[in-house]
Amino acid sequence: MAHTRKTERRLLDDTEMEFVDKARHPALAELSDDDLHGLVTRLRERRERALTIANNQRRALRGKGGRGEVTFEKADSGNRQKAAVLTDALTRARRELTRRKDEAARAELMANAHRALELKRDSKRAKRPANLPRPNQGMRSKARTRIDPIGAAGEAGRVTKFVAMAQARKDSRG
Repeated sequence: MAHTRKTERRLLDDTEMEFVDKARHPALAELSDDDLHGLVTRLRERRERALTIANNQRRALRGKGGRGEVTFEKADSGNRQKAAVLTDALTRARRELTRRKDEAARAELMANAHRALELKRDSKRAKRPANLPRPNQGMRSKARTRIDPIGAAGEAGRVTKFVAMAQARKDSRG
């Protein structure tokens, strides 16, 4: 259930109220990741403290090892409500933290997908060297350093044409 600001001001001290205000959305979106982690930690500590005090007050009211005599008015000083307010603020902060983590994971996944697509496209491109003049060679032919096997870039067209002509001769014989 939502708590009114008036109730929150009544239950919380100034530092706790500041933490709860930071856990609301205009301010929550502006926090850096480190500040958000710190806010979650501080809210969790304050909530645990309020719950511990409320549990101790309840034990003392039942007469189980409390400090001195506790009357009903002193026992119910709003620590359960305070813990509820801090729990709501903690939930908002954790939800924002989870949202940021999911957004970062989604962005990383998209980057990986784009990179994989580029690698796939690069693998389908021809790997032949360009048939362009080479720098600093002038009109002299370049010395060959290796012999291309049949089926290499320069031989592929000649061999294909040779096979096609041989097949045509065979077919024309009848």
